[in-house]
Amino acid sequence: MTESKQPHDALFKQTFSQVAHAAAELRAVLPPALSALVDFSTLELAPGSYVDEALLGSQSDLLFSAQVAGKPALLYVLFEHQSQPHKLMPLRLLGYVLRILEQHLASLPNDSAALPLPVVIPVVLHHGESGWSAARRLEDLFDQELVAQAGLGELIPRLSFVLDDLTELSDEALEARQLGLEPLLALWALRDARSRNRLEQAIGHWVPVLARLFDTPNGQEALWTLFRYILAVADETAAQALNNALQTTKPEAKDALMTLAEKWIAEGEARGEARGEARGKAETLRKQLTLKFGELSAATLSRLATASEAEIDRFIERILTASTLDEVLV
Repeated sequence: MTESKQPHDALFKQTFSQVAHAAAELRAVLPPALSALVDFSTLELAPGSYVDEALLGSQSDLLFSAQVAGKPALLYVLFEHQSQPHKLMPLRLLGYVLRILEQHLASLPNDSAALPLPVVIPVVLHHGESGWSAARRLEDLFDQELVAQAGLGELIPRLSFVLDDLTELSDEALEARQLGLEPLLALWALRDARSRNRLEQAIGHWVPVLARLFDTPNGQEALWTLFRYILAVADETAAQALNNALQTTKPEAKDALMTLAEKWIAEGEARGEARGEARGKAETLRKQLTLKFGELSAATLSRLATASEAEIDRFIERILTASTLDEVLV
């Protein structure tokens, strides 16, 4: 698997493309009755991505096959990492599910061999700045008064998805999932690393878990992946917060973690100049958007503040031809 230039994608795919980690997450988030039907020993990662190319900066995905109730099915995990939940998410998912089914049809000799179609179970992993507030069912996107008219409701397409909203998940609820150290810490980092307040408040709680991961096979590599992710998405105070938290851990773990942390901090300092350039681009873009579309909302400012440099570059290109703000930030 090629490494993503988007740090959220990289951590998500590196962690959950490992079938054992994906199985643990799916066991935790699927409704219990459905989870009981899935034979997780048959879970396999399928190749490919179904996300629109224009949305690769804000979404990433993984597709798995498994036996569900003794029959072949597909579990599609979409990771959304934009600041706010997308209002049309069920419609987007419908498009992705159709692409998956079209690929299934293309792999078979004829239409008869395709039936019955495999069930596709959509799961959305969200780690925005606020909890999920958008629709979770496709039918909720239509005019409800019109849908309620006799004979209409049964004619509209229907699709819903399983939601894992990390934003609303407490430390205790996250640990209760018993995911294993690597996926547990990956979800913690995805939840907290972008927020200075959340990171500083929670990191002391998670340092002992980091120390436990260090003692496992391949633990140092996994820790370095986490540190690099936090470095990529957090502000400059993250290094000091980690350093402060490490002072309280047990001596045998402290020295080893400090060695990794020092390497992490040194790399962060080397990237400082590049970050400054990226912030300059974001500020220029903010001014251009304000001049063209008027005062920007808090949600838009937050979107700009958390965008990667690649996203900022795309936004700058789009502003030349866009007639609305949504056309720039889609």
